[in-house]
Amino acid sequence: MSMTQDGFFWFRENSVIIPGVRGEHLLMHITDTHLHAWDDLSTKEERDEAERQEARWMSGKEGYAKDNGEPYGDEQKIPSTEAFEKLLALAEELRPEMLLLSGDNLDYMHPAGERYLAKKLSGYRGKFLAVPGNHEIERCEGVWELGLQVCDLGEFVIAGVDDRKKTVSDDDLAKLTALCDEGKQVIVLCHIPVSTECCKETLIKLDPYFFIDGSEDENARQYVSLLKDCENVKAVVCGHVHGYHRVEIAPGKPQIIGSQGMAGAVDLIKVKGE
Repeated sequence: MSMTQDGFFWFRENSVIIPGVRGEHLLMHITDTHLHAWDDLSTKEERDEAERQEARWMSGKEGYAKDNGEPYGDEQKIPSTEAFEKLLALAEELRPEMLLLSGDNLDYMHPAGERYLAKKLSGYRGKFLAVPGNHEIERCEGVWELGLQVCDLGEFVIAGVDDRKKTVSDDDLAKLTALCDEGKQVIVLCHIPVSTECCKETLIKLDPYFFIDGSEDENARQYVSLLKDCENVKAVVCGHVHGYHRVEIAPGKPQIIGSQGMAGAVDLIKVKGE
């Protein structure tokens, strides 16, 4: 049976238009997998904590699904590691040009979780780009690196931004600005959505915890402005909200907010020319 027929998954198909792109590029986006893991190296205390957090999220992910009117049944009531392995198997089947992971990959930083995530992604046979979420720290060896991460796909680039503190660093802001100034056509991968005049009517229904509107500090203001106003930023892909939304941050510029991967949410993003 094809993985796409597995009742665990539910899909949202998205298109991103980038002038000049030839053909079609498939990206697969997952977010908020909130992994909890333990292994033979884990202490009893570490295992107990992972099991406790796993149990807590069993009800938590169901609550988010109900709040957002999204699928949730017996197929979604599986451990986070089983869910993640299903998601990777799906990616192996679909063979996207890039697998995007937009943060809260781990529910919290714990040694077994870091080992598990690094091992699984090192065995993945395709390309991936991961950024940290607010539940994580700035570096996880073998998974995400310090600072702005850039993957060049030829006709456009994907820039991974660390915005987990509801702002960005001076260095990341400068590098992202320089990338845009070079004339690169950019899709930004981050964790926390940005709220602008175009989409605030949708996002204002959420707690301010769930978005960056530029009021946090000067770097956040410049970051939101850059994403909104720079013509070379073509789309934003993010998570954090645990519910799917597609909004525009400027006319014709989509922000794809993925739902919770731990409950089977998958965004299939097709990038093509006009």
